Amino acid sequence: MLHDMCLRAYRDGGLDAVNRLLRTLFPADHDRVRAMEDLHDTGYWSIAWHEENHPSGGRYRDFGSVSEYLADEEEP
Repeated sequence: MLHDMCLRAYRDGGLDAVNRLLRTLFPADHDRVRAMEDLHDTGYWSIAWHEENHPSGGRYRDFGSVSEYLADEEEP
């Protein structure tokens, strides 16, 4: 369902429209990161992540943006 909403936004206004939609639907960064991870998992979307060092080691994603729609324009 989120994929369909983002695809509609993409076709209407490109990647900027998709990122605006995500910011509107998910105002909190951590919720938006989860939503973008779900979009990425569909295989149709590429995400540009921003990562920070975690205080206890490792890295974590604190925000990102949709950078590309990977499917053909003919995809539903």
